[in-house]
Amino acid sequence: MESVIFEILSKGVIISTNSSKFQKEASWLMEDENFESLNRTLNKIGLYLVGENGYFYLSKDLKADEEEKFFNSHKQLILALAQLKKVFVHLDKGHKIKKSEFIKRFEAKKDEKIIKALFDTNDIIEITDKLFNLLERFYVIENRGKKDEYVVLNSINYYLDIVDAISEGEVDE
Repeated sequence: MESVIFEILSKGVIISTNSSKFQKEASWLMEDENFESLNRTLNKIGLYLVGENGYFYLSKDLKADEEEKFFNSHKQLILALAQLKKVFVHLDKGHKIKKSEFIKRFEAKKDEKIIKALFDTNDIIEITDKLFNLLERFYVIENRGKKDEYVVLNSINYYLDIVDAISEGEVDE
């Protein structure tokens, strides 16, 4: 199981305990003995296994250029979450969100700068589909079989902390 989990985490995937896709892996990691064993193995190659708030991810000490690279590779996701948070103000892990509800609320809550940076269209349906697909691809939301309904995974807190830090930085300036 360690090699399976390493393969998943090494791709930058965050494993959420409320994900149906990674249920076995999350359960395995929740056992202290398993977590510690994998973490000791990873420490030998300069990586750290982090488990917090219902999710697990790999970490390492980043140099400044690596931090910038990480941010650039996740910029679209961070912007998408910033827009989603404007539409669903009380967004949190475990919540259920619907595309149809996003569409209803979007016009009053949209951020033109974010939309322009993320999408090459003004079509609300296309924007919604692309936004939800992006969030699914990064394992932030998960469709559980209902066409319009998604569960917000625990990993959202990792990214929302980044969004909040950026927002606080903008306020301080």
